[in-house]
Amino acid sequence: MLLIPTDCWSTGLWFHQRVTWRTGRDPRAWETSVASPDGKERYRLALIPLWAVEGGIVAVEILLARPEHPDDNLLGQRETDVPKPFEVTLEELERGIDKSRFGANREFNVDRLRLRVKIEGARLGKGVGDCKDCSNIQELTVLFTLARK
Repeated sequence: MLLIPTDCWSTGLWFHQRVTWRTGRDPRAWETSVASPDGKERYRLALIPLWAVEGGIVAVEILLARPEHPDDNLLGQRETDVPKPFEVTLEELERGIDKSRFGANREFNVDRLRLRVKIEGARLGKGVGDCKDCSNIQELTVLFTLARK
């Protein structure tokens, strides 16, 4: 006898994609809408560039939000000078992402979902405001996997 769970659609993979975010001339967030296989649940998944006051991108925020509150990150709240696993900072990338306290592979559990983020690479550039030798983030490549726990 073979038993098959009745909500097998809701236990599977929702999203699996490699994303390369690039600054370009007008740096914007990368984002997508992710729906459950049955279409009943939706989330906003995004990579949001964070700017230094002087200019230049010094971090990228990983965001997972519900559509009714698209800017409320379910992964946590950003705080000044407090490292968070949902932020990929310039300092982490300069030192080497594997040396980061959060590592290149990050896992988040939200609601009944598991979001896995693998930071695969980055390209850094020079020039932040008046500081021509200061580094900034030009490109970030991540592999997203979102699934029901």
